[in-house]
Amino acid sequence: MSHPCLRLECFPLEATDCGMHHNTANREILEVWDWENGLPTGDPVARDIAHRDGTPHESVHLWIVRNIRTETQLLFQHRAAHKEYYPDCLDITVGGHVPYGFGGNKVLKETYEEIGIIPDEKNLIDLGWYRYEEKNDRHFQRELQHVFLLEDNRDLDRYHFKDGEVSGLYAVRLDDLRRIIAGDVRIEVSVFTGKETIRKTIARKDFHPQLFDSSMYIYMRVVLRAAEELSAAGRVTTTMPDL
Repeated sequence: MSHPCLRLECFPLEATDCGMHHNTANREILEVWDWENGLPTGDPVARDIAHRDGTPHESVHLWIVRNIRTETQLLFQHRAAHKEYYPDCLDITVGGHVPYGFGGNKVLKETYEEIGIIPDEKNLIDLGWYRYEEKNDRHFQRELQHVFLLEDNRDLDRYHFKDGEVSGLYAVRLDDLRRIIAGDVRIEVSVFTGKETIRKTIARKDFHPQLFDSSMYIYMRVVLRAAEELSAAGRVTTTMPDL
């Protein structure tokens, strides 16, 4: 579904953004989805209830691919220290829930809020949907994740962290990411802190642990293959399995 416009004023920041206690986000209202059929039900649910009870809901993910000289990179956001779940971890470039009743393009809105850019919608590559489940002592999440890919080769310092949810962007070479997935190695990456671009050494422990969990194996395999295809051929044929 296309957003009615791409001007910045079309993307007002939500009440759950920077400057408020992070638990304020729990009052966000989401839409219940049918877990088996992968379809919206039209029923509302509070975010904290959804995460407590495992109520299925929708989220959106955007992975940004960079082709810099001979290197293909994926961008990872550094989750802010105040985030309720997995603070200070490296995660998907952009990700967020879809508020109940939202009729626009959530990927564009979330991308502007988190990293300060509005991609051209025609350049978004739809990788499909992924059924994700995570259950532990703190929460029970069941998400229908709509995943997109975008090539964007701008310099890292041209991103802006607008809503306080992101504290940095890390450019990770695909080859290095495969090494991280295969084992606990240390790699050197370029990092934009919001003020400057630096070099930094990171390891597997710095990433969101679920990215390398068996439940995300197919998801990450699709993302990596799609990024490679986009870099090599300028188009993508790999998509997520059908729900």
